[in-house]
Amino acid sequence: MPLASHLVFINGPASPVLGGAALHASVPMLLLRNLLCALLFLNLSGCYSLSPIDIDKSIRPAKDGATSYLVGVVGVWPDAKYSLHEQSLLLRQKGGGGSASARLRNNVHLRTPRDIRDGRRGIGTLFVMPLKPGQYELYNVLFKRSEGTTAWRREDFSIPLQLEPGKAYYIGDFRAACIDYDGHCSFIHSYNLKRDQALTTGKHPELPPLQQLELKHMEGAYPIMLDSEAENAAVYKTILSGQAK
Repeated sequence: MPLASHLVFINGPASPVLGGAALHASVPMLLLRNLLCALLFLNLSGCYSLSPIDIDKSIRPAKDGATSYLVGVVGVWPDAKYSLHEQSLLLRQKGGGGSASARLRNNVHLRTPRDIRDGRRGIGTLFVMPLKPGQYELYNVLFKRSEGTTAWRREDFSIPLQLEPGKAYYIGDFRAACIDYDGHCSFIHSYNLKRDQALTTGKHPELPPLQQLELKHMEGAYPIMLDSEAENAAVYKTILSGQAK
């Protein structure tokens, strides 16, 4: 089959008299133009197009029904030596109800919003989850690469979340860092209520003021989730930043 039949022409069909050296000279330019157009299309249509949250229908509040809000930041730790393309927090309703997730996705053409940039590599996505009031728990995490070949999570843990109607609960900042690219990662948890209240007010002015929710039983999620103020946090930060000798 002629080479010209395999090409995509931006400005109309190939000339019937195109041949020999002229055809070969035009191929790199055409491929380059097609590549640039494809990248432009992906940047325009894909960047910042993903939602950071996913909520089962069974735990979404009904229209005009009682609603609780769960607010936080998920992202990449500023000093991380390695990070994967996606890092997620998983939660579920206690008693066998629905589940939800909050994630940061960081690809060239598929991203969640970059609401925070800090340090050398730090990025974060603000998530705001409208949920039916009730008892929930953070129970797992997920880290994976964009091609889906690496996914790693540990056994379930339970960090309880009691959500009352009409309130917005702030559960803090969760930043991922990895020891390698094989998915051996941890979340470093901290609070930055002042910063994240300002972000929330700017993006969701209809929400009530955030109430900081202290997370209990985080030791059950160790070492996949680390309190940044804990005694052993400094050791893990040294390892995750690649500074350990």
